[in-house]
Amino acid sequence: MNAILNHDYATQFLEDLREPGAAYFSPSAFSSILHISAQRLAELAKVHRTTTTRSPDAEKLQDFLRGAATILAIAVELSGGDRQRAVFWFRNVPLLELDGRTAEQLVADGAAEGVRDYLINLSAGATG
Repeated sequence: MNAILNHDYATQFLEDLREPGAAYFSPSAFSSILHISAQRLAELAKVHRTTTTRSPDAEKLQDFLRGAATILAIAVELSGGDRQRAVFWFRNVPLLELDGRTAEQLVADGAAEGVRDYLINLSAGATG
């Protein structure tokens, strides 16, 4: 993969995850794009199941969404704007260099920064 050349795909992707009229990520938009339930999102973010609808701007939920959105935005860029490919990768592809866990699992466990660094190295041409 080549280094990220433009940020149009990532910028639009992040904008689509924003809560309309607000300065935070939308749990419902995130769930929709990833094809997961609000319950599953709550599990990943390690918040109560009602937090995604009753307190969408809760700090712990937004921390997860911010980390996941960052990783997904980079993945969208690296896939040439193919959101479905990026989502599939995020949810399903084990990262051998990161203990064989998926990006989704790593972000849920608070390791978004490690996944981000992995993607940046990958985009720069590192092979492991």
